[in-house]
Amino acid sequence: MILRSIIIDDEDKGIDSIELLLKRYVPEVKIVSTTTDPEEAIELIENYKPEIIFLDINMPEMDGFELLENLKWKDFNLVFTTAHQEYALRALKNNAIDYLLKPIDHHELKSAVERIQKRMAEQNDALWKFNYNELLQDIQKKQKQRIIIHTRSGVESIDLDNIICLQAESNYTYIFLDGGEKIVTTKTLKEFENQLCEDNNKFMRVHNSYIVNLNKVVRLIKSSDTAVLKDDFKVPISKSKRDDFYAWLKI
Repeated sequence: MILRSIIIDDEDKGIDSIELLLKRYVPEVKIVSTTTDPEEAIELIENYKPEIIFLDINMPEMDGFELLENLKWKDFNLVFTTAHQEYALRALKNNAIDYLLKPIDHHELKSAVERIQKRMAEQNDALWKFNYNELLQDIQKKQKQRIIIHTRSGVESIDLDNIICLQAESNYTYIFLDGGEKIVTTKTLKEFENQLCEDNNKFMRVHNSYIVNLNKVVRLIKSSDTAVLKDDFKVPISKSKRDDFYAWLKI
């Protein structure tokens, strides 16, 4: 089944990213048009009447929700694309099939298209209705698997599984990722502790200056209370955190 799509994003790089992912991983989706102009987008949607709309939420002149309100023809499958997590509930109220966080993961993009294909294959209109609780849980699960970081150069969406550890340094926090990449942000380590450690058993603050991804712990040097992480990254364990860390190790 070939599905025609229109991509709407106020940034060309946002459009280019989705185009590349669709062409490489979801070739059954045909891009009939793209635009960075919301006014033009309304005209394109009315004229092409595509099966799928990939719609950015944050646009300066008219955001994605306002664009939807100005449409007369709405018989399409809506996929929101955004770098912001806080619009999930509002997206659901607008009958969004999915809510993809930038940078978009190709597995999540493919999953969204498969959801659309399944929906369109159903002949019974009753089965077209969304299970909003299930979709909300799916969105919340995706959000917990990623973290949005504001840096000097822009906004990064990082997969939590790629984080080795976080280190406080003066007024900054350094985030060390698989492959040797390092990201710098002005968000404090305490803010990250509240976000990552309280309801996520993957991360632990083991020192005043460090939060570690427990899944990246390779071994413990007991003589110096030092955790050795992936890529031979060594992190000290403070006395105040020693018992918690040893309890996790079941020592």
